[in-house]
Amino acid sequence: MLEVLDQVLLQPLLLIYGSVWILPQPGLQLIAFSVLLNLALLPLYYQMEQRSKAARAIRQRVASEVARMKRHFRGRERYFYIRTVYRHYRYHPISEVLGSADLLVQIVVFLTVYRFLSGLEVLVGAPFGPIADLSRPDGLLGGVNVLPLLMTAINAASVYYYVEDRGKRLQAWLLAALFLVLLYRSPAALTLYWTLNNLFSLVRNVVQRKFAANGRLSLLPFERLAAQR
Repeated sequence: MLEVLDQVLLQPLLLIYGSVWILPQPGLQLIAFSVLLNLALLPLYYQMEQRSKAARAIRQRVASEVARMKRHFRGRERYFYIRTVYRHYRYHPISEVLGSADLLVQIVVFLTVYRFLSGLEVLVGAPFGPIADLSRPDGLLGGVNVLPLLMTAINAASVYYYVEDRGKRLQAWLLAALFLVLLYRSPAALTLYWTLNNLFSLVRNVVQRKFAANGRLSLLPFERLAAQR
């Protein structure tokens, strides 16, 4: 099964990644790679965000109806009325897990990018600015790896700016802390990519909020194209 998944999904993505790796300077190419990949995924992320909003709206309506049923009914009567609410909204509690397509996409992107960058020989010994070797941890601050810390800080800021629910915000921060632990000793190329990726996400969220706050078009150009499909 894993071999089939590798051949059908992972290998084609790795070929696509390799096809855009054309610049002679690895550091600049890494920046270009991050920007191009994020631009390519924007319509997909927009569609997933719209589905997530619709799912949240249904979940809120279901919760409201279920709470009302629990106030007025007991026993088997309550059970059957709640089942009716679920059928009416085509909702099942387990769908929260099975419907996490956005999480699946993020996992696939993470794994394929990690595999792609970890296997690039061109990064071995390649310097970029103050980074002496992109294939090794950056050690920019007296042996302390700065890029993973910067990556986590940007991610935390993005979560604070974008996630309003306190519980989900805390979960996202804990996940960011876990990524810090897992990626702290990773090659500078990988942590630089994820730092740029998190920065791109933060800028996107800020721009979207600004458009909405000014009462202008609520969709960015790439989102209008995705919405028209």
